[in-house]
This record gives sequence, C-alpha cells and structure tokens, in this order.
Amino acid sequence: MSSKQLATDDYSYYVENLLFNHDIEILSQFIKDMSFEKKEDYVYFTEEDFKGKTDFSLNIEVENKQRDNGLILVSLIVNLEAKINNKTAFILEMTYCGLFKFPNVSEQILEKQIKVESPKMLFPYIRRIISQTMIESGMPNIDIKNINFFDLFKSNKD
Repeated sequence: MSSKQLATDDYSYYVENLLFNHDIEILSQFIKDMSFEKKEDYVYFTEEDFKGKTDFSLNIEVENKQRDNGLILVSLIVNLEAKINNKTAFILEMTYCGLFKFPNVSEQILEKQIKVESPKMLFPYIRRIISQTMIESGMPNIDIKNINFFDLFKSNKD
C-alpha cells in the first residue's frame, strides 16, 4: 500500500468517524407539544424569591422515527422543573421536532448524526423558546447552558 493511499485512508477514517455532521439537512422544525404550568404559590413573586433559592431540573430525551423517503423525525422531549424550598414553582414540558435528511453514511455514523448532531442543531431553538416562555409568564429568565450531546451519547452507550 502506498503512503498516498494510506493518507487517503486516514483522511477517510477521520471524516467518517470524527466529522459526522457533514451534509445533514434540516427540512423543518416545530413544537409538537408544549405545556407550561406555573404553580399557585408563585403566581406573584419578587425577584428575591428566586435568587439563590431556585433548584432547576432539566431532562432531555432524544427520540427518532423513520419517515417516508428516508427522512427521519428527531424529537427532543424536554422537561424543566423549578423548585424553591422543595416546592415546585413551575413545570415546562415540550416536544420539539426536526425533520432531517441525512447523507448516505454507515449505520454507526448515522446513529451519531441522529443522536448527537441533530439535537445539537435543535437545541438553540429550545433554549430560545424556554427563555421567551419564562419572560412571558412573568418568571425570571433562565440561562440554560449548552449541552454536550456527544458526552450524553457516550454515557448512554455504556
């Protein structure tokens, strides 16, 4: 095997296994379902009610469903709950979906595209919707940090 062929094989391996976000098309995205419940005890509050006292719990599950024509619907199921002094202040539940067209790649790479890259593409929209919901509900804005979906993917594989 020539060194040129070896370099090409190394590059192919790199592209195939490390750069798995290439050529993904998001055809549409939308809120499929959303519920926000602000508990009675927190209908009226002051900013001091929340400062340093709020305990947030954010859970995100990734699901996917094969559609016609090789398209895949990726759903992020979000559950955000805030508690103050062990009393629930609000609960936000949302299913946010994206319809994706993926390139022709190996099953291993396709799995990473579905479970890592697709959620990474959808997550900024989820953050914006949550932020806007908080503002519109009269609650303080929540700064949700980026989620490393690759780390979640690896931890779920173990």
